[in-house]
Amino acid sequence: MKNLSIAVGLILASLLIAPKFIGAMVESEREKVLVNLNETDGITLTTSQYHTGWFGADVTSELTIALEEDGLTDITLSLEEELTFGPVIITSQGWHLGLGYSAVKFKFSAVEVDEEIIKLINEKIHLGALLSFNKDVTSFIKTDEMSYQDGESTLVSAPASAQFTLTDNASIAGDFSWGGLKFEELGERFVLGKVAMSTEQKVVSGDYLQGTAILTGDASFIVEKIDMYSQASHVFSLHGAGLTTTVSLDNNLLALTLSYYAKSISASGQNFEKPNLDIVLANIDIHALQELNTTMANMPVNALDSASSEEILQALSAVAEKVLANNPSLKVTDLSIVTDEGKIASELNFTINKDLFDMSNVNSMAFIMALEADAKGKAPIAFLTKLGMAPMVNSFVEQGYLSKQDNNISFEAKYLENQLTVNGKAFQL
Repeated sequence: MKNLSIAVGLILASLLIAPKFIGAMVESEREKVLVNLNETDGITLTTSQYHTGWFGADVTSELTIALEEDGLTDITLSLEEELTFGPVIITSQGWHLGLGYSAVKFKFSAVEVDEEIIKLINEKIHLGALLSFNKDVTSFIKTDEMSYQDGESTLVSAPASAQFTLTDNASIAGDFSWGGLKFEELGERFVLGKVAMSTEQKVVSGDYLQGTAILTGDASFIVEKIDMYSQASHVFSLHGAGLTTTVSLDNNLLALTLSYYAKSISASGQNFEKPNLDIVLANIDIHALQELNTTMANMPVNALDSASSEEILQALSAVAEKVLANNPSLKVTDLSIVTDEGKIASELNFTINKDLFDMSNVNSMAFIMALEADAKGKAPIAFLTKLGMAPMVNSFVEQGYLSKQDNNISFEAKYLENQLTVNGKAFQL
């Protein structure tokens, strides 16, 4: 019994002594984060006060996001951190094991924001970051239910929570969940159901903090429902919708698969089931993409406002040959929806012929001239008839552009050397 008491005493003593030594490690790691953040263009984070104690520290910092050169006012946030040192950390949001935990509150100091709004944010939104024993950083975001009413307008947002872990600025994993929201105004009503998101990705090129990272891995986004009402009418409905993406890397070539799906959708009196979109983007040279990514990240925001920007065209020109060398392709493997009259389905393939592409004059026309594509699809005749399209459909059938079989209309199309053919016949645009 005496030995057990001694062991317990030693454990308690170590838990009391450890935070003092761990605090120095937390401060050192925090300084490293500051250095990395301050190397990011347009972001400055400075610490004005750091009052440390045995079990934690109170820190005051100022974060400035420079937007002046983009024609916007700089944003400055005053941050107040409450640091708690490990190894056992107890916070208002729960307890953790780790080196340190930072609970953050903030206010805008360079722009005018209503103090009541800042108070609401700090009362309802809880931000924190955990530094684990292996130096991973896990960010926590939790929001309470929030409601707002102004005259005839009412907004209610359900609680939400998120947890994302960043490891060595090289991988990120986490999830987000939100109970949704409701908005009502003068007989108009919008309802967003539960939302969930998850991701597990790693950096294979570039830098995460610099905004140049290229990531591989999986991500998913799911929405329970979206409903819109006008007076007593249900004008739009989307149920069971989701989006999943997977990015992979093989022999320095990236591939992206994207899938959108839903259980049902209704709008303008039309009801549909199982809308689906599957896209595959393949053979993207990672080195060329990184070169373009870095160039775009270093451009001012206002340069991205115009698609004809000389800087963007120069960036595209510099990497176009490298990108096209590996014959990149875009395939829509499934674009479909189920109607009351039957299924509408189509497939599309797009490639750029590098032998037809003018490398010396990269513009939208150069892409169109070198574009090669093919597509096929079908739709129930009854559905097209219901939309009043029967005369046009019959005309195209007579001309040979559409085929009619088993109560369906179908087509096959090709686009080569700036010429579109449908069912083998030239089609003039």
